Amino acid sequence: QTSCGFHSRRWADAFEACCAEHLDAVPATFVAPLAPDAADIGRVAEGEACARALDELDAAVGERSLVVRVDRIELSKNIRRGFLAYDHMLRAHPEWRGRVVFAAHVYPSREGVPAYRRYREAVDATVAEVNDRWGTGDWTPIRHEASDDYPASMAALGRADAVLVNPVRDGLNLVAQEAMLVSERDAVLALSRGAGSHDALGGPDAALTVDAYDVVAAGETLHRALAMPADERRARAATLRSRIAERTPARWLTD
Repeated sequence: QTSCGFHSRRWADAFEACCAEHLDAVPATFVAPLAPDAADIGRVAEGEACARALDELDAAVGERSLVVRVDRIELSKNIRRGFLAYDHMLRAHPEWRGRVVFAAHVYPSREGVPAYRRYREAVDATVAEVNDRWGTGDWTPIRHEASDDYPASMAALGRADAVLVNPVRDGLNLVAQEAMLVSERDAVLALSRGAGSHDALGGPDAALTVDAYDVVAAGETLHRALAMPADERRARAATLRSRIAERTPARWLTD
């Protein structure tokens, strides 16, 4: 008998309901969330390439707070609304102007598909608009890195004060987990309920929940993340690391 695996109980339930409605039989299902390889990520984070990228980032950001996202340019990743949420935060909370940088490691994907190319152009335009609106001679609000540079992405996640993961829909999302494994500053994770990983990482004592469609609410969540007291940051980060450690690639493969 066929058995179908899913990263999230939500996705398995939806599949079973669809099969029950449209087919004569419902295949057996199981749920097995994937986790990053902590040892492999640690080797990257401790490597020379990551150290060089961190030096460059520190030189650009200085003492400012740092929001980070890491994604390929995929329509479901909801990148533009993330920038619009940041734009709202700067408008509604002027105290952050000049005091925060959004490091966006978003690299092109499927450039041969017109819809993806248009979306990449829209992302670039949104970055330019936000930087033109708020930037000053010594502050660029969004630092847009368009190359697929894994060590640089890990360096940014390690330096982050807040990490934004706001997909409309994602089967799992490993970046949300990788971010907490490499975080050196107890980053606050702002995570969309649309990500399968929200099942394990969401909750009142863990990640802050983001509405993928509501840029105003997401902007307020970014403000809350950056302004969060140190003791709450530490407690949330510890909870997230503990939950992530419960899963390993080996357990996923065994499942």
